Amino acid sequence: MKKILIRLAALVLVVTSAQAALDYTYTGPGLADGSGQIDITYPTNYTGGSHSEGGIYVGQLDMRNPLDGQNFNAFCLSPAGSLSPGTAAYNPITLQNAKYGSNPAAWSMTGGIENAAYIWEQNNQTITTSAQGAALNLAMWAAVYNSTAVGDMTGSGLFSVSGAGFSPEIQQAYTADIAQLNSASQSAILSNFNQNTAYILRPVDTSMQDLIVMPGAIPANERNQLVAAPEPSTVFVLALLGVLVFGRAAAERLKLPVRV
Repeated sequence: MKKILIRLAALVLVVTSAQAALDYTYTGPGLADGSGQIDITYPTNYTGGSHSEGGIYVGQLDMRNPLDGQNFNAFCLSPAGSLSPGTAAYNPITLQNAKYGSNPAAWSMTGGIENAAYIWEQNNQTITTSAQGAALNLAMWAAVYNSTAVGDMTGSGLFSVSGAGFSPEIQQAYTADIAQLNSASQSAILSNFNQNTAYILRPVDTSMQDLIVMPGAIPANERNQLVAAPEPSTVFVLALLGVLVFGRAAAERLKLPVRV
């Protein structure tokens, strides 16, 4: 009986072990619109609702890993979240496990993150101006909220952008980013998503912003663990199965009735 209990405890310990949060430092805006005159409207949850926010700053962000001093770029995927210079704890999540976002948890269930990932993959390493940085960020927001299918973000209109800061240069780059997605095939977008090595940094402080980053922002040993890391629901199921399997084995050995 002791051996069975030890095995059960070991299984639960393995499947419930959590990935440690990592500290990252936001050092300031990089290639981003600094006018503070861009206005956006976005949904409040994945079923709809609407919230408008004016005078935002948007674009590429400069980040640093304080452990090794490595600098990297990030983009915000949470327009309702906050971000201030300083260090905060984040949980790295593979892009494929990011689900419906946070602040707000409103990413479209029909192609939202897949379309945003494609736009990001095609453009994030070719940005040379603040207008391009702002446009890419806005296009990804449009993708996660306006997508109605993989390769199609023309239907819902839940996200919109306006304001004096939405300059002709930003508009031109924004339109080009979206057109690039709409002209791509579904198979190309899905292939990109399934093979995409980007990560989401999800903050421990739930009032902050999800950030999309290149894989190099995550230490190699952490990336190796994240590839096979189970979702919380999977952890619960595995633990429950462990209880049932070992409980049944114990009952059979002890000739006890089993009730499930």
